Amino acid sequence: MTSSKILNAVIPLVADLAQELSERERLRRLLAALRTLLPADAVALLRLEGEWLRPVAMDGLVSDALGRRFKVAEHPRLAQLLAAGQAMRFAPDSPLPDPYDGLIAHSLHQGPLHVHDCMGCVLQTGGLAWGLLTLDALQPGRFEGSQALELLQAFSNLAAATVATAERVQQISLAAR
Repeated sequence: MTSSKILNAVIPLVADLAQELSERERLRRLLAALRTLLPADAVALLRLEGEWLRPVAMDGLVSDALGRRFKVAEHPRLAQLLAAGQAMRFAPDSPLPDPYDGLIAHSLHQGPLHVHDCMGCVLQTGGLAWGLLTLDALQPGRFEGSQALELLQAFSNLAAATVATAERVQQISLAAR
């Protein structure tokens, strides 16, 4: 991946931090930028709420996935991502069930699609786990190599800044009312 491609994806996100955008739009732009950097069929941003993860933004998953909740104890991949503290990839032949199996949206295929390659990372704000950023691909081996993990880890810092900004803007808006 070229540095110009990375810059073209990241610079608009940095500029967005200073813009008045809705939370939905801010997070949509974040996930769109991530998909330009890493060839995922689906990306999701999940907020940690106690023992549950709640999708707050997604791209490439069926629409009803946004209304789901994932209990961390029931999803070993999500639990491992939270515990890892850094970006990690699951082997395409991992025996662990994938929480997104059957939830990938793909207009050219009939029936549920199963994930074959996935990776993710925990997002931290204020030194605490805020949630997860997950990427999934239907093609095995799509995320092979250390470059994808390094890029995701670096992107996670921008993602954490984006969610923190969205929360601050929301708090300011509520206080102004």
